[in-house]
Amino acid sequence: MADSDPFGGEEDPVLDISPLIDVAFLLLIYFLVTTTLQKSEADLSLVLPGVEKADNEEIKIDQMLVAINSEGMVMVNEEVSDSDPNDRHLPNLTERLSRYAASAEVANTETQVIIDCDAEAVGQRFIDVLNVCAKAKIKNVSLAN
Repeated sequence: MADSDPFGGEEDPVLDISPLIDVAFLLLIYFLVTTTLQKSEADLSLVLPGVEKADNEEIKIDQMLVAINSEGMVMVNEEVSDSDPNDRHLPNLTERLSRYAASAEVANTETQVIIDCDAEAVGQRFIDVLNVCAKAKIKNVSLAN
């Protein structure tokens, strides 16, 4: 009588799972390609509770723009500071730049003063502004076009 083995041999059956892995990867690629982020959720710039900013961030202090017009009037950030062209001490500018230098020192940042002098302004007025900057101990002075 013949052996009752229905598979007809002594070898153990082998299961080939490579097509199953191929189908799983194809499904994974399909879902990755078709899934998109909703822009309304991705562009929100919210600070969530529990998120803390670092304490060592440097405080930035804005630069000061000192303008001298052709009549000798001195303006700081487009506000009239000293309008008397004969007063060479520039008391309002001196006070404002001294406060600016002190606040920059407290914040541990660099001061920056930009001088915009009209081409028809008296040269002495420009020197007066430079003297006030030196008196306030401001070293970063640049000229505007």
